[in-house]
Formats: sequence, C-alpha cells, structure tokens
Amino acid sequence: MANIFEIENFLNNVLEVEKFNDYCFNGIQIEGKKDVNKIAVGVSFNNKFIEEALKINADMMLVHHGIFGKDFFKIRGYFKNRIEKVIKNDLTLMAYHLPLDAHLEYGNNAQIAKKLGIKNFFSFDVGIIGEFEEKISFEIFINQLKELFKRDDLLVYKNNTYVKKIAIISGGASSVLEELEGKVDTFITGEVKEQIRDIANEIGINFINAGHYSTETFGVKAIAKLLEKQFNLETIFIDLYNEI
Repeated sequence: MANIFEIENFLNNVLEVEKFNDYCFNGIQIEGKKDVNKIAVGVSFNNKFIEEALKINADMMLVHHGIFGKDFFKIRGYFKNRIEKVIKNDLTLMAYHLPLDAHLEYGNNAQIAKKLGIKNFFSFDVGIIGEFEEKISFEIFINQLKELFKRDDLLVYKNNTYVKKIAIISGGASSVLEELEGKVDTFITGEVKEQIRDIANEIGINFINAGHYSTETFGVKAIAKLLEKQFNLETIFIDLYNEI
C-alpha cells in the first residue's frame, strides 16, 4: 500500500515534470482515496477506461492522456459524466503527458528505441534520435515495427532502401518532420498530416505513422513496473486499442 501523494512526488522527481510547459497538469488531476493497492494503467482517460478500472477494483488510474487544460471551470456533458463517475467511486486520476514522452529511460520514445535495438540515442524535441550499428533494409525494419506495435496497417512513405539513423516522437508529431532534414533517414511518429507524404519524399526521409495510441503504450507500462518495484503495488495495463 502507498499514499497517492508519495506516488506523485516520486514520479514528479523521476520524470522531472518541472522542466515541461505542458498542455495539462502533470500529476494528480483528481484526488481520490489516499491509500493505493492497485493501479489501472492505460493510455487515455475516458468512460470506458473508468469502467474497466472499476471492474478490477483499482484505487488509482494512471494514464498518459488525462484531462487537458491547466485551468478550467466548465464541467458539463460527457466530461461531467466522467468526472462524476471518478469522484463517486473515490478514484484518483494521475496523468503524465510530455514528461512521459521525453524521459530517456521510461519515456515512450526511449522505450521504443530500446526495444528496436537503437543505440546512442539522445533527446530531440520530446523524442529521440539514435542509430543502428549497421544499416538494415527498410523491409526488415518495417517487419520489426509491425511486430513491436502489433499492427500491420502502418502508414509508410518509403524514401530510402535502408534504415540507419532514426528519429522517434510518439503521438502527434508529424509536423516536426521538416526539422529533421539532413539529420536522419527515417522518422517514426504517431500521426500524419496531408502534406507529409510530399515533404518526406522531397527531403528524402522514410516516414512511418505507427499510430498515436500504439506509440504511447510504452511509457505508462514502464513507470507501472517502476511503481510495482518501488511501492510493492499491483498494476494492470488496460488495453483499449485505438486505431488512430
């Protein structure tokens, strides 16, 4: 058992939340019962996630996409229904957004890089740039991504026959593509815009959209394991797959 504020202070320190000017508050967004034995872990806060957390008798929900907006006063409609259900059941909602993308050990992008065997990676934006020791064929690389992200419907713009130096930025980061010109041969992210196909072709970078959800399951899983070890808690990842 652990106290919610002990967990928050621990993760705030690990993820260095003070370094980020985020779109949301990082940490406890809704305060529930103080003592935690079981945490429901997932990507996004929504009604289905709340229901699944209640089914497993979770005390806390830990997500990547929590409530966005640092200051708000309008609680109505679907949002009112979500908040009401959380408060009535004395659940805690804790969320970490950009800090959980950017962290070089527990973050989404670092975790993806490690699982792919990418070496010598360093921070770029809220993602990473790293490289393989040797060039690998683009087709082999794509098969590795399909296995890692557990999806065959990757959106792929191939502009090189090989992969060596790679940028990874989870979630909606396709607009960063232009900043990568001359820096990498391949870019993995989680969303795409209409103009990206042609920009990628013109600057000669392989572009892979692996899905916003699919690129952002890794960080919450990593910090869940960390919390299990640090506080002797039970964590359960609730996989509510989203094709986007």
